[in-house]
Amino acid sequence: MYILAGPLAMLIRPIYDMIQSYGWTLVIVTVLINILTIPLTIMSQRSTSKTQQIQPLINELQKKYANDKEKFNTEMQKVYTKYGINPMAGCFPMIVRLLIILGFVGVVYNPLQYILQLSADQINAIKEAVAAAGAKVTYQVQFCGRPEAIDYITKLGKEPINFNFMGIDLTKMLSENMSDFKIWIIPILAVLATVASSFITKKIMAASSPNGQPMAGGNSMLYFMPVMTAYFTYIMPIGMSLYWFTSTIINIGQQIFTNIIIKKNQKDLPLTLNDKKRLENAKKNLNKNKEDKK
Repeated sequence: MYILAGPLAMLIRPIYDMIQSYGWTLVIVTVLINILTIPLTIMSQRSTSKTQQIQPLINELQKKYANDKEKFNTEMQKVYTKYGINPMAGCFPMIVRLLIILGFVGVVYNPLQYILQLSADQINAIKEAVAAAGAKVTYQVQFCGRPEAIDYITKLGKEPINFNFMGIDLTKMLSENMSDFKIWIIPILAVLATVASSFITKKIMAASSPNGQPMAGGNSMLYFMPVMTAYFTYIMPIGMSLYWFTSTIINIGQQIFTNIIIKKNQKDLPLTLNDKKRLENAKKNLNKNKEDKK
């Protein structure tokens, strides 16, 4: 499940060794990972931009074959093939990002394994020592800051991880520390950043669409992503909230930057005369509907 946790740890460990701050290490690694994935962001936005240019044609096919899904899929694929559009090109970057997120989850939940490189036996011994002290723990991140764990790590000749980030303990979870108002800061920032990202994404999609409207599903994602972020930042360690906030802020900058590049360099699709007429008719119908609503 945590396929990229090992490779991420190889990047995280030397940076942590240099700055001795778990929080700033997460921030720096998140920035580096997002810089490395800029080509994927460009690929995804180029694919989305191309798809939006022919979206009115797809909408037309949806109406025409509303009762025949198989025929609709066949005709839609013909349109994609005609204009060299691979609908999966926008999905691949999302899959990579999901694997990166899961990699960070693996590291954040198992810092003794991935950052300090302790063996399974050593980690179990620490867990038993913490449990013997009367603490109920499930994940490594919940007990690696405990005094018993720190004593054991020190005896092994290793420096305990510094989880303090601007006065906030990144091992804590909001769901278990509701009365600690410091803990609320990073999750709230993560949710606000996601709201901003959703609105910016919607605006970019609408601006690049030939009819001035975002693709289907844009409105639902506008609400889904902030709600999902709120839930996960509530149940996960604050370290994950810090990753999510940092990553989202960088992604906003990437979206704006790559959108400018794509607008400057991407040419309109070489539409056939018939498809141009269909798109023009679709725009006229859309404008007419807007006028009628007024």
